[in-house]
Amino acid sequence: MDSQVRVCPFCGEPPGAGVFCESCGRNLSAVEQLPTRAQWDVEHAGPADERPLAERCEEATREFLAAMHAGGDPGAQRFEVTRTSGWGRTHYVQGWLVRPVYREDDADIRQGEFEPGLVLTVEGDYRRLDSEVRGWGQRDFPQFHDTVAPEPIEMPVEGRLIGELAAVRSENGA
Repeated sequence: MDSQVRVCPFCGEPPGAGVFCESCGRNLSAVEQLPTRAQWDVEHAGPADERPLAERCEEATREFLAAMHAGGDPGAQRFEVTRTSGWGRTHYVQGWLVRPVYREDDADIRQGEFEPGLVLTVEGDYRRLDSEVRGWGQRDFPQFHDTVAPEPIEMPVEGRLIGELAAVRSENGA
């Protein structure tokens, strides 16, 4: 199952179209927003780890990179880097999509309302994934063009990062 699929907060399965979860039958009308599968996995992981979150995120990143490199970097994609020079050359980085760009269905695309995504390069750098709307006035509007920021960012210290890395790892069989 894709790590970004919204799931029932009680059973962890896709809830279906109704107010009641098709898998467990629980009423979801009081739930403000369904968690993603990666969020649900983190919340329902085994016993709590008492170490600081930053330490656990660093360990998850190290383990992820070691496993992926040992397997020959399965699932690594080529991402275009946001242009920073006027020479017209397109630069790319190789890595894994940890968190895609997120847009609300009713978001105003003219205002550029989106939550940036996250990419982990094969070198171990985290990069922000930005999105640009293209195709204004064209028949196939809107087109979303995602690019990776040219500079690395600090590792996000978030509980969901651990689950997202685990989900990418399992999706690629490493």
